Amino acid sequence: MSPSSEKPVLIVFGAGGHGRVAADAALLSGAFARVVASDRNAATWGSELLPGVPVLSIEDASALPGPRAVHVAIGHNAIRRGEAARLASIGPLATIVHPSASVAASARVQPGCLITAQCVVAPMAELGVGVIVNHGAVVDHDCRIAAWAHVAPGVRLGGAVQVGEAALVGAGSTVLRNLRVGAGATLGAGAVLLQDLPDGESWAGVPARPLQGVSA
Repeated sequence: MSPSSEKPVLIVFGAGGHGRVAADAALLSGAFARVVASDRNAATWGSELLPGVPVLSIEDASALPGPRAVHVAIGHNAIRRGEAARLASIGPLATIVHPSASVAASARVQPGCLITAQCVVAPMAELGVGVIVNHGAVVDHDCRIAAWAHVAPGVRLGGAVQVGEAALVGAGSTVLRNLRVGAGATLGAGAVLLQDLPDGESWAGVPARPLQGVSA
């Protein structure tokens, strides 16, 4: 096997619950030679994120031989984006796709994404850098999810929905087709969005309405 085709060692950064989800999907995908974890919290070093997935210091992880790739497994969008920039010298961002997810051949998925179990990413959908599509979510045809956004478990996005950079679409919510969730906005869990959600605002309810005095 040539160096260019050698599977990389995956470093999952983030030794919490979201890291476990990412590491589990990575192991099942078979796309990586080995999966390890890392974290800035020294109390986690020497433990295991999952059985057989050790948690290393950043220094030890960055010294691993062979090609390396990094996946930042942190649910908070701004923190995930910042850590990705800080860890860029260790290796390129890796996308992880759980084998039970359905990703259309025509979908475009940028580096650093996590597509978890039972998700659907439909034809001509686009996921930007570092996007999370969490358990059981549906991203329908022609959707555009900008970098560092998080589509939480059980979300339903209708066709041609746009989700802005670093937005959060809360668990179990629904966004009707052709609508937009603005950059940095939050749609609350279980909400149903019937109109565009402006940048930086937080909406919730059925139908979704602005939360007074709350911004994303």
